[in-house]
Amino acid sequence: MRSKRSSYVLLTVCLAALLIVSILVAGCTSNGSTASSSASTTAAAAQTNTASSASNQTETLTLTGSTTVLPIAQAVADAYEQAHPEANIQVSGGGSGVGIQAIINQKVDIGMSSNTISAAQQAQDPNMNIITIAHDGIAIIVNPSNTIQSISLAQVKQIYSGNITSWASVNGAGVPNTNQIVLVGRDSSSGTRAYFDSFVMNGVNDSMSMHEDNSNGAVAQEVAQTPGAIGYISIGYLTPSVKAVPIMLANGTTIAPTVATVTDKTYPIHRDLFMLTNGQPTGLASDYINFLLSPAGQQIVVAQGYVALNS
Repeated sequence: MRSKRSSYVLLTVCLAALLIVSILVAGCTSNGSTASSSASTTAAAAQTNTASSASNQTETLTLTGSTTVLPIAQAVADAYEQAHPEANIQVSGGGSGVGIQAIINQKVDIGMSSNTISAAQQAQDPNMNIITIAHDGIAIIVNPSNTIQSISLAQVKQIYSGNITSWASVNGAGVPNTNQIVLVGRDSSSGTRAYFDSFVMNGVNDSMSMHEDNSNGAVAQEVAQTPGAIGYISIGYLTPSVKAVPIMLANGTTIAPTVATVTDKTYPIHRDLFMLTNGQPTGLASDYINFLLSPAGQQIVVAQGYVALNS
């Protein structure tokens, strides 16, 4: 009897021990599953954050070239970046020649030019894509103290060739305390100079006395500060600090350089403005140019003092 009771107690203890072991094993398995689940969740979250970070990475677009086109390009860049914070659009000047060469050498995404691209330049980059983005006029400017009321293109040519050196030789012109003409023009990389030399000078060399400035703004500033100066700039850079001189046509009509006279092409010194890419633009470059050519982008062109394509 005693032996049976001992066997029963031993069996009960063994069953209790087995139950405890089972509970412990189950607990360990549960904790392992929880840890595994937690690790999986953490990994998934990390992947999500990485993907989100990648989708918000800044995309950069670079433009360089014409200082005539630069105000348009920068204003459009500012408007685009405001609507697309992930975009980083970098705009710099240097002149049309710089912009064209940068595209030929594939140094930037978009080049800017205020002069027609020559056949020789296009031959250096057969994939060059030329996009007309606006219209412009080149204004002949003098210091506001000058009494001149109009000037002919023939007179402008004579002045810049060095054949006319005194304002006393130009009807209606006069500057207090001096009659000496101070020539101000653009440097050799300028599309504005290239167009001026082609259209106005018609192959005649500029006088060696001409001061060469590297931007429209620099020309305007020098003329504004120099009583006897004459210069030429894009109409987008006209301000009250300089005097824009109307051009006298052969029939005696005078035409002032304005958006209206460039639009109807009655002002004689008018031209197109361009952006250049290597092949058809893609990605951010395509989006940027499409925005520039849209009604909203062309309104920015007008706000900067230039002529929109649909005008």
